[in-house]
Amino acid sequence: MRAALAASMGAVLLVPLGITATTASWNDAEWVHEDALGTGTLDCAQNPALESRSRGTFLAGELLGIDLDSLAQLEDMRLTVQADGVAVPDPANAIDLGSTPPAYTFANPLDVTALGIAEVDLTGFTVALPGAALGAANQWAQGSTSGRAAGASGLINDSGAVLVSDSTPDDQLPQPATIDLTALLPTIAGLNAATLEVGAVAASSQLDGCAALREQVWGIAPAQPIVQRDYGIASLGLALDAPAVGALTGAVTTTGGQLEIAVAGLVGQNGLIAQNLRTALALRVPGIAAASMTGTVIISGLDLQSTVAPFLGLQLQGDGFTIDLANGRILVDVERLTGPLNGAAPNTELVLNAGIINAIVAEAGTLLDEWAVDVTDALRAAIRNAQVQIALSTTVSAVGYNLATVTLGLNSTIGAVVDGNATIGVTLSNQPTGLIVTTINTALGLAGLPTLSSILTTLTGSGSALTTAVANLLTTQLLDRVTTLGATLSTLSVPVVNVLAGVLNALPTVVSVMVNVQPDQQNAPPGYPFVAPTSRSTAEYAVTALRLGLADFAVPDDVAHVLFGTGSAGPVTLP
Repeated sequence: MRAALAASMGAVLLVPLGITATTASWNDAEWVHEDALGTGTLDCAQNPALESRSRGTFLAGELLGIDLDSLAQLEDMRLTVQADGVAVPDPANAIDLGSTPPAYTFANPLDVTALGIAEVDLTGFTVALPGAALGAANQWAQGSTSGRAAGASGLINDSGAVLVSDSTPDDQLPQPATIDLTALLPTIAGLNAATLEVGAVAASSQLDGCAALREQVWGIAPAQPIVQRDYGIASLGLALDAPAVGALTGAVTTTGGQLEIAVAGLVGQNGLIAQNLRTALALRVPGIAAASMTGTVIISGLDLQSTVAPFLGLQLQGDGFTIDLANGRILVDVERLTGPLNGAAPNTELVLNAGIINAIVAEAGTLLDEWAVDVTDALRAAIRNAQVQIALSTTVSAVGYNLATVTLGLNSTIGAVVDGNATIGVTLSNQPTGLIVTTINTALGLAGLPTLSSILTTLTGSGSALTTAVANLLTTQLLDRVTTLGATLSTLSVPVVNVLAGVLNALPTVVSVMVNVQPDQQNAPPGYPFVAPTSRSTAEYAVTALRLGLADFAVPDDVAHVLFGTGSAGPVTLP
């Protein structure tokens, strides 16, 4: 499993800057309280000399036994404000956001260039240091000797306010981070890769440490909540790179090319239509021959590429999933499978709903069937609406004599020809006259053939039979290929549905998802320590927007989990 995790945990995180604040920031004045009950021990209104700690950590966890916190490239933002008013940021070169003592605010935006973890690639997460113009992927901490502390990370503004939720417009969000799950999944035919996509995240924790100490040490109830924790997750999804999807569009493209070749083979004075008419005309009277055709056969108004192109670029939208035909992918909204990402109670583990999975798989099959019908209907309609024009002539002969010049004419839609609503016109010219007719009739009789007059009458009335011959040819060469395509698409849809079903059914054994992780609350996940309160200090109040456990519950000795977006406030300590 360790080797499998090593092969699978490649990740690319791309988080652009330039997000503007859309929520209210934390205003220090809101956290200063008059001491209504009175105490001579700790007066929060008089800026008591307290030590505060705070932290913002965008990405943490453990992969392949490696603690991500130990990697310099993922160094978080920690701030200690000592009781004497000295601020100690960590790292020491963190950006001071205009601190005004006794309050201090620092940030340490991430700049990942190379992590150096074997088999793990997170180097795609590159954020240039933005100076004071902070936005996405920020790590932020604030503290004061008055006991106020706050920590935030993720998509936040320069005041630590969370800027992301499930309603944030897409154009205000960075691209998602990606974690490769392929090696953790069983082998699934038609699947190349399965990637977990983590949208923008943010978390913020704010603590009124002075009020907390008054309640904790002296039992004085606070006038308002002493801690506020907030988090936001834009999205959580799966991207399945599935050649099975590409096989569908490939079949359509292939059939389109075959139809174009077939059309090219039908037209012209030497094409299949002309040859077919020549043969059919000769068969009208056994024993006569028709010379090579001269003239034209044209099929116009048929643009097969334009007909199928819109279907090849579609994204088939289902309830919680998308079949991306243009890119050969299946996209799944994990939130649809598990329930809301935001607004959850502390330490909520999202569980995949089997009923919803079954419904999604069934709907995928229906969508693909409908798409196949739409494709074939469009092709069939395009062919039927195309115009076929026939202007051909040939010389009919028998027993060594030319009997007539036969001219064939048609200008109709293919649909009308196939339906029997159009008839090829037949006209004769250059028939023998005079005494030669008697000679020809004698020769015809000796050959066991009808008289010239009978032959010419038969040829003149050949329009319906010739039209049937052409209709059969058009059906075989064009419309039957469309019917075959429909059957092919039906067959090729099955692997696509199987890919979706296989991944979704295996997902609970691969990934655990927990949101609003608060280590000091009930049902906190293992391996997530926090600082407990003492007789002289508050607890640490942390919140992580999203925790992903990767097979760690299946193989406890091979723990892999990633924490996205953590804000921590506290402890705050008495002097």
